Amino acid sequence: MGGKCRGLLILALAAFLLVLRPVPAQCATEPWYADLDNHWARPYIQVLHDEGVTDGWILYFNGNPRSYYRPDWESTRAQLAVLLCKVFRLPEFSPPVPSYPDVPTTYEFIENKPGWKWIEGALNGGIAFVPPGSPFLPDSPISRQDAVELLIRALDLYDYAVGLSDQEVQSFLSLFKDKGQVAPDRRHTMACAIKLGIIDGYEDDTLRPAQSMRRSEAATVVYRSCLIRVTATTDVFSPDGDGVDDTVTFFLSHLRNRNIVQWQMEVRDLQGKVVHAFTPYGSEGSPPEVLTWDGKNAAGQMVPAGQYTYQAWVKDKHNNQFFSIKKPLTLIRHSLSGYCAPTKCKDGTPLNVTASTVPGAVSVSAHFANGDVLYLTPSQENTRWTGSKIVGPSLPLGNQPVVIRAEFPYATREITVFFTREKDLWLSPSLDPNPARKGQTVKLLCAASQGINSVTAEVFGQSLHLELNAAGIWAGDVRVPMTVEEGDYPVVFRGTDGEDQLENTIILSVSGSTAASVTYVLTK
Repeated sequence: MGGKCRGLLILALAAFLLVLRPVPAQCATEPWYADLDNHWARPYIQVLHDEGVTDGWILYFNGNPRSYYRPDWESTRAQLAVLLCKVFRLPEFSPPVPSYPDVPTTYEFIENKPGWKWIEGALNGGIAFVPPGSPFLPDSPISRQDAVELLIRALDLYDYAVGLSDQEVQSFLSLFKDKGQVAPDRRHTMACAIKLGIIDGYEDDTLRPAQSMRRSEAATVVYRSCLIRVTATTDVFSPDGDGVDDTVTFFLSHLRNRNIVQWQMEVRDLQGKVVHAFTPYGSEGSPPEVLTWDGKNAAGQMVPAGQYTYQAWVKDKHNNQFFSIKKPLTLIRHSLSGYCAPTKCKDGTPLNVTASTVPGAVSVSAHFANGDVLYLTPSQENTRWTGSKIVGPSLPLGNQPVVIRAEFPYATREITVFFTREKDLWLSPSLDPNPARKGQTVKLLCAASQGINSVTAEVFGQSLHLELNAAGIWAGDVRVPMTVEEGDYPVVFRGTDGEDQLENTIILSVSGSTAASVTYVLTK
């Protein structure tokens, strides 16, 4: 194929829809194409034909059908979309109203071959890049840059592509002389295709993004893309042992009629070093449908957090080796720790919540038992978060949870810490007078918190129930017995809210009797 081959887009499609249950290709097997016997693309188109996913023109001669592929004709946008739908086993779709004004229900992408349901299937399956309501231009030749856009979306790499920085986009496109010919809305997907090795330019260092793609080229691209396909359940996982996204699962698929005899799947760092191989070199036979990785290398050690790629290859019985597309995989280790201080609080006191996150989180919030949410304030690096809440009656009494939730760019983590809201019970007793003399009446006074509903005072062997007066003070009185000796006597005040009880003791000093203080004045 020479220069022509190098000019082809070297693409590898990962079956992002493998999570869906495959459905049979809705394409009747056609007779082999009469115009491919000596064509360079015959081996590739032959494989797709055997899979039952190709479409050509069927002409009748003397009542006998003869098929033509038209390999050197330009591929239309509709023809490539239909081919991809069939290869990926995307079902036809029939919405109540056509999504595109130029693709009616009667539309034929090839003469006598209905195409409306397939185009709708491409849109429904996430492949089509034309928004509903806009012209699809189904019969227009598909340019190379539009083909890349279609394939990047089919690969489930679109979000990754648009996430490339403008600097990255410029650096990859600048490798080609005609970088300025790439349409503004195709720059990110073209740069993504270059970065991941999906696209290879011509020998003159051009991309020729606006050049149309021939049907033979489109079939070759799809053939190479679908011989071995790999996709992952997530492109970001975090093997940090918390039970969330600790592993990544890969789904593998390949064309069954290629007689695969050996396979391998590898994870590499950005320098190209293999950090994990699923077989020592290559296992005999066909690859499994599912593989799982826990983030460890061959020695059983966790690999560092960072950016990686994964790729599989297969060999057929003729020792031809084919690679899936190299796709990005991000390994992140999330950690969240936190605490409340103080661990015991009374109403009116501040409760401080502190959290630490690795890496820096987008937001951290504290969720309380009554439904209140406290959003914590970050440090400059977004790794240390603090907030404060005044404890009050809206929170339940006793030990209670506070759920600290951290939102990372690709994950959410939660931990639960605890604090205790204590009852605000207090007693502040006093005696009047103090000291007191024998036989003197002493007022027993006790200010108390609002929740107290009963107060008693125990003194001189008596237990007295105090009454709440108009001033909000619990009050009563006691007469100092004449029989007690001088000295100090404890007065124990006890209060209760019906559930809990507290007490406070003050000392009453008793001196001589009141009679001893009487002064007699003798007169004549």
